Formats: sequence, C-alpha cells, structure tokens
Amino acid sequence: MNTFVSVQTFGENSKNVNQKIKARLSELESLFSTTDSSSEIYKLNHSSEKIQVSSETYSLLSYSVKMAEIFNGHFNPALFPVIREWGFTTGNYHVPSQEKINFLLKKTDFSQIQFFDDNFVQLQDSMSVDFGSVAKGFASDEIVKILSENNILSALIDFGGNIIAFGEKPDSSFWRIGIKNPFGGEISLAVKVKNQMVITSGGYERFFTDENQKKYIHIFDGKTGFPVENEIESVTIICENGLYADTLSTALFIIGSENAVSFWRERKDFQMIILQKDGSILYTSPLESQIEILSEFSEICVID
Repeated sequence: MNTFVSVQTFGENSKNVNQKIKARLSELESLFSTTDSSSEIYKLNHSSEKIQVSSETYSLLSYSVKMAEIFNGHFNPALFPVIREWGFTTGNYHVPSQEKINFLLKKTDFSQIQFFDDNFVQLQDSMSVDFGSVAKGFASDEIVKILSENNILSALIDFGGNIIAFGEKPDSSFWRIGIKNPFGGEISLAVKVKNQMVITSGGYERFFTDENQKKYIHIFDGKTGFPVENEIESVTIICENGLYADTLSTALFIIGSENAVSFWRERKDFQMIILQKDGSILYTSPLESQIEILSEFSEICVID
C-alpha cells in the first residue's frame, strides 16, 4: 500500500496483536497490489477472462463501483490506465496529450466491470483497476476488527496519514489528532476523537511540476483524466468506518467544497474539515466542541 504504518496498542496482549495486524496487512497487500504479479488485482488487470477472486477483493471492487456511481464517475476505481500514463505509478512524470487522455478514458468505464456469483469478476479488454483511494480504509477496518477481537481497549494507528484512534487513551481521555498544515509548519489544527478514523487527502505531498512550474497532484478527476484543480488543499473525514472515510476524503476533494458541503448536508453520517487554497477552513458544526485551531486562517466557516 506504499506507506509506513505505526502501531501503538495498549494491553497485555499487545505484542501478539501487533504481529496479527502486520500479518493481515501483508495478506491484503498480496491481494490488492497493482505491481505484484501474484496479486489478484494484477491478475485481474492482465486478463479479459472471468477470474475468481477473494471475498475481500470482490467486496472492495463492488463497493468502489457503487461509490463511483454515487459520484457520477468523478471517483473512479477503473482510472488506473490514466494515472499510469501520467507517471504516478512509475515515477516517469509527464503531461499526456489531450488525444492520449481521451483514448485512455475510453478504457475506464467502471460500468463495464462485471460481477458474477462465487466471487467471479471480469474486466473488459484493456481495463485496469486499482484500490489507491480505498485500500488503506479497508485495511483500517480490518485492523479495528483485530483490536476488538483481541480485547485491546486502546490503540493509535498511523496508517500513512490515516489515523485510527481506537477506544480512548489509556488515561480515559480523548485522543488529540493533529491535521497537517499544507502551507508549511507542523499542524494547523487538532481534533479530539475516540473510536474514530481521521483520514486526510491532500495534494501537497504527491505531485510533480512541469517545465512551467505548473503543479499536478496525484488526485484525479475520473471524468476529465486530469489531476484535480480546484479550491481545496486538503479534506479530512472523521467517522467510525475507515473505508467510508477513505473514499470520501478523495471523492469530496474531487467534487469541490460546495458539492462536498451539499453531500454532507444530505447524509450527515460523517464529519468533515476542508482546508482551502485561500487560507480558509470549513468544518462541520458537530466538530465545534472537538476542534482546536492552531494556525491563523483567513476565514473560519462552520457548516450547519
């Protein structure tokens, strides 16, 4: 999953639990990797035949397609051919021609992914999928299962910026999670949580610049085939479900602040913090008692 994982568990069985977490993450990596030739996703991406996959791969792919439908293709698990062309999987960064992008977009129709009984899946010829926007969230929920099943009452997991605040701190207080300042400095705000995920997507860590110093980030709009360019610098989602939070942090980033706010008002089953390029911050009103502002913002907007 191309990241480091820091695991802190508290309890008599902590060392054993940590090893179980490590083993489970290795299992999931072996299923979801786009570069490991023995993984299920690799095999799926390199075949146009019907392939039987694990329940994990089947459920995560079907979930991703449903979320793509909800977000009208702006979030798209079948965008891998486009992302690869830009060089975000190889490090060979470049800006493709519009003609090339248009050609590749024809291979990203997620509605053409077919699901069958007994965990069989089939991709159309030349299609490729990846779980870059959902794998860590799925894995986060698997970690929580292990913690719950092994009587761990308190744990803090940093999964490449995806934070799992399991239970409460050993002293029975809230965990205090910092949100990175994308404009420099350590953290811009902190949020108090317990038994929740705090998952952030931003364009300030993985990007490249062209010869004119134009910046291209790693978050793509599935409709255009281009890296997202909007008013958002980062989106943080806070809720109990890691997969949902991971998906929303990317999808809401893509659709922009106004649409993200509308989406929250429709559902209200998660909380959200948006840092914008103009130095302003938006956050949902239930967070008011949990949030601590640590930087100067040009404007602070509480979303009701």
